[in-house]
Amino acid sequence: MIARTIGFILAPAVMINACAVALNGLLAHYAAISDRLRGLAKERLELLRLRVEASRGLFVGERLEEIDTQLPQLLVRHALMRTSILWVFIAVSLYVVTMLIIALAAFSAPWVATLALVLFLLGTAALLGGVSLTVLEIYRSHGAVDYEVRQVSRLRVGERRGA
Repeated sequence: MIARTIGFILAPAVMINACAVALNGLLAHYAAISDRLRGLAKERLELLRLRVEASRGLFVGERLEEIDTQLPQLLVRHALMRTSILWVFIAVSLYVVTMLIIALAAFSAPWVATLALVLFLLGTAALLGGVSLTVLEIYRSHGAVDYEVRQVSRLRVGERRGA
């Protein structure tokens, strides 16, 4: 009975390990988006300073417009990744609680085993929610990259928009 209970407890432990691997990648992606947001905000501030000092570069206005377009898009992606990460952490928490409930179920009433199953399934649903949000963010990320590449590709030295 004890060996079987330990075997049951290991199933959520495997899921926790899988979540840890997924979280590692998600957190790296989240950090990359955060760094990009900070970089663009810093660049925008510097360009505004250049504009105020009347030492405008050829593409200062153009780049400010690009940054103003990209910052809101990146904020949406950042929020998606944050929510995704939170869902995966919720999944890990549910799997840990499931492990404790399984251990209790071995020595308690049968309804405790049902509770463990429900918590395990909720953990799996939370993991699915986190993964789904990540898929949505990755789908949206193409738009931001596409916009920047198209904007930069259409620029020519000596030209300004509307000129």
